[in-house]
Amino acid sequence: MAPRPDAVERSLEAILGWRTWRLVRAGGLRIAPATPREPWEPEVVQRATCTGAHTRLYLVFNPELAASHRSPEPGCTCGFHAFKDPARLGRTGRGVGVVGQVAMWGRVIEHTRGWRAEFVYPARLRLACARCLWWGRLPAVPDLVAVRGDRLLPACREHGARLRARETLQVRDVEAELLDTYRVELLPVELLGRAGADPITSLLRLLDPHRR
Repeated sequence: MAPRPDAVERSLEAILGWRTWRLVRAGGLRIAPATPREPWEPEVVQRATCTGAHTRLYLVFNPELAASHRSPEPGCTCGFHAFKDPARLGRTGRGVGVVGQVAMWGRVIEHTRGWRAEFVYPARLRLACARCLWWGRLPAVPDLVAVRGDRLLPACREHGARLRARETLQVRDVEAELLDTYRVELLPVELLGRAGADPITSLLRLLDPHRR
């Protein structure tokens, strides 16, 4: 996702972007990136770093890009990513069960569909059915939370029946604990209800023979 021609850096005013997370137990209830990375600790601002630029082809196509640089960098893909539109949240990762808005500040690079930021912290959170979210079926309101080891998987009644989890939790209890842990507000479901799936997710959903 290349930066827009008019991409700018902003450092004072926080920007709200859309993200998804996995829900895990790691010394308490935690949100973790969709990619296999460490959970975000509550009341701790996340700061982006880039440690892999020298292993990628960015140095070939962007020779001016230093192997070690401040994150995010215009010529790299580092930084914390977030979308402008919640309709883009579908297919951001399997097993994600939390959606929300994240405050972004410091060095922020704008792209056509979102931003990459230096500093982030969740602003508002809500549990979402992982399977519905994968297919962009927002607002993806869950009816239960399935427990699978240290992973918690919110699910609607339809998809929850297929999980065959030995232990389930009440959505309201888990959601209340999550909001209290991170000291944030509940994301209004109406903000997700107005979002439809993006065209690519909608097409893939139609082509999938196992979609439900």
